[in-house]
Amino acid sequence: EDMALCFLLSCNIVSAVAFGEHKAWAPLREALDQWEYTNDFAVMVGNRSGVQFKHERGSMTIDTRVGTASTSKWPMAMALAGLVADGTIASLDSLASDYIPWWTKNASDPRAAVTLRHLLSFTSGFGSGAPGGSEGHGLECESIDEEDFEGCSMLVYTYTPMWGAPGSVYAYNGVHLRLAMVMAMKAAKLSLREVLDKYLVRGLRMHHTTCDGQKSKANATNPDLATCLTTTGRDYANFLAGLLDYSSRPKHIVAASEQDYTPFLKGYTLYGDYGFGHFLECFDNPAGMTQACKDAKIHADPGAFGYYPLIDRANGYWMQIVAFEAGERYGYSGIPEYLRLLVKPYVDAIMRGESTQAGDRSRFNALSLADMNYIVKCGNHPETCM
Repeated sequence: EDMALCFLLSCNIVSAVAFGEHKAWAPLREALDQWEYTNDFAVMVGNRSGVQFKHERGSMTIDTRVGTASTSKWPMAMALAGLVADGTIASLDSLASDYIPWWTKNASDPRAAVTLRHLLSFTSGFGSGAPGGSEGHGLECESIDEEDFEGCSMLVYTYTPMWGAPGSVYAYNGVHLRLAMVMAMKAAKLSLREVLDKYLVRGLRMHHTTCDGQKSKANATNPDLATCLTTTGRDYANFLAGLLDYSSRPKHIVAASEQDYTPFLKGYTLYGDYGFGHFLECFDNPAGMTQACKDAKIHADPGAFGYYPLIDRANGYWMQIVAFEAGERYGYSGIPEYLRLLVKPYVDAIMRGESTQAGDRSRFNALSLADMNYIVKCGNHPETCM
């Protein structure tokens, strides 16, 4: 069945190349050809009918394997949600202590109230960290690829501070997914790698995706699940498509994953409020999560190397910027997310059947002077944008 689905998806991608050559996409293709600030990238757009547009630039193709950094969080969270979908874990509201024998049940300890839902939404109370900044100082074992995963997780559980009651605080770090994975391993009676193979590689149709160690060790026993994925544009497209049409996870699980679990956040949050491993996008908005952002229903998971995937529920499509600005080019890694701002107004219009040649001139000039100043600065002096 998996092979048949993959075959169908591959056919969609092949047929979509011709569709993407349709004259409606010409203005977007021209804009991408004129983009001077990222050498290697790809753009893909799809809906329930399959891939509708593909553009590859430089050495980047949709089959190039790239590290994703934080773009790992969304598929990892949805992989773990798969254990609720198949009944291995009773509910998203199952307590961690229901499955992990060393987890406290003492009601006076706030950790006793932690559920899988808290862990997948990063609202468990464990640790600190914010998008665009440090994810907080972890324990030494978390940075050692060869450590025992459960043993390190027990130390993380024991020594990571709780900053508030579960469900009332948010922290952008890797602790939540680590502990959720232990729940999964115990519930399924599977090893870490077996859980990843069943629920991520096969379950989300990401057949060429691996969870690597921090030193790119493919068989690391103790990977950081929040940043570990090396994937391809084709694989991540399969993931996005499976969420959009509910073919990889049932609708009630996807709907739960897209809820706003951080409505208590006030003011500027960089990317927006948080769901399961991803943002309810409200990009770079000083006013915080506005009603306009809520109505847009855009779900996104940008990563440190420039990868930017999203699902637009209001318009019924998914889109991704595939980029990998790492190593000597890491200083350029903040630039590809501006491609998202450039590309999406064109995609919105084309997917709605509207002309990109008419209307307000500003509609397709989505980059502000401040945006361009940042891009030019980083392009000329990438060391200042590290």
